[in-house]
Amino acid sequence: MSLGLVADLWRFPVKSFGGERVRRMFIGPFGALGDRRHALVDREGTPISARRQTSLLRYAAEYIDPETAEDVRVTTADGRVMALDDPDLTSELSGLLDVDVDIARFSHGCHDAGAVHLITLQSLAAVSESFGDDIDVRRFRPNLVLELSAARPFAEADWVGRRLTIGQRLELEILVATERCVVTTVDPDTNARDKRVHQAIITERENFFGVYARVCRPGWVVVGDPVTFAQ
Repeated sequence: MSLGLVADLWRFPVKSFGGERVRRMFIGPFGALGDRRHALVDREGTPISARRQTSLLRYAAEYIDPETAEDVRVTTADGRVMALDDPDLTSELSGLLDVDVDIARFSHGCHDAGAVHLITLQSLAAVSESFGDDIDVRRFRPNLVLELSAARPFAEADWVGRRLTIGQRLELEILVATERCVVTTVDPDTNARDKRVHQAIITERENFFGVYARVCRPGWVVVGDPVTFAQ
């Protein structure tokens, strides 16, 4: 039985930066190819998160070659485009954060929990209704956005422990509901804070929204691919 289809695909070449929307991407054993492959780190090598440094969300990263996920370019908060390895970018970020930072590469990605993050349009609509306005999907930084055949929101919360087949080959196991943080309060374009967004999730879902998954069988995924329970 079809659960729905893939409505949107996202990946984030640099952890805590804005990401890129793609039509097609490969999801391997450690998640979407190139997702969170890089991160800002402090002198001890600890990744720096937008949970504490929300100004990072005003920087956006994308791959010059989206198929191979190689060579990252960054659009800065004021619209300049720079190579990820440009020392001027590192210097700028160090000044912004008032701490010496470097940009590290992680072979398996730098993820907070599961390698793949998934939400549904039905759940987004329900939280938006509780909030009183449309909520930008980018606040939740998902990899996959699904449009379900049934209208019931938050159905994905019931999938924990089950496996999904997406497209011709990709298979994911849903691990756990996603607990949200203050990043949801930040407008991805202006960096303005609105605590009501987070409050809507707390009120509607006790602060859980979306699910994390692990990859059981890698494969390509394309916008419009069907989603079913694995047999």
